[in-house]
Amino acid sequence: MNTGLPMILLAALLAMPVGCTRSISDRDLNLVDPAEAVVLVEGRKKLLGLAGTMTGVWVDPRGDRAYREGHIPGAIHLPFQELAVQQQRLRGYDVLIVYGTSVKDDLAAGMSKRLLELRFKDVRTLRGGLRAWTRAGFELETGDPGPDSQP
Repeated sequence: MNTGLPMILLAALLAMPVGCTRSISDRDLNLVDPAEAVVLVEGRKKLLGLAGTMTGVWVDPRGDRAYREGHIPGAIHLPFQELAVQQQRLRGYDVLIVYGTSVKDDLAAGMSKRLLELRFKDVRTLRGGLRAWTRAGFELETGDPGPDSQP
């Protein structure tokens, strides 16, 4: 009886990585232009209109001061450091559009990745952030978060 083959198979199984989970990277980010993002947030019919309307929301992960100085109207202000305890505020939306201040915004990318890790299904990142938003002719609001956008 050949005992070498079963030992090789056992060694191969023990050498396999456990957990096989894939980490989220920049390649997983789904970038969206301002005009396209507006359509997603304002809502559109799902396939054949059978599932009702798709709802989207803007997510602003920046700090309080940056939010007060200018944000997309209707955005939920959810600073990155509050996500762990406030993520339930985002449940129920079909699309989350995360934005930062400019192109290659690490905070927006980090928030988008974390939301994907938390199993939010459709997370998009606004390409170019608020600079692209205003360059496309869209307005910003200023001031403190309203009751629906506060953490």
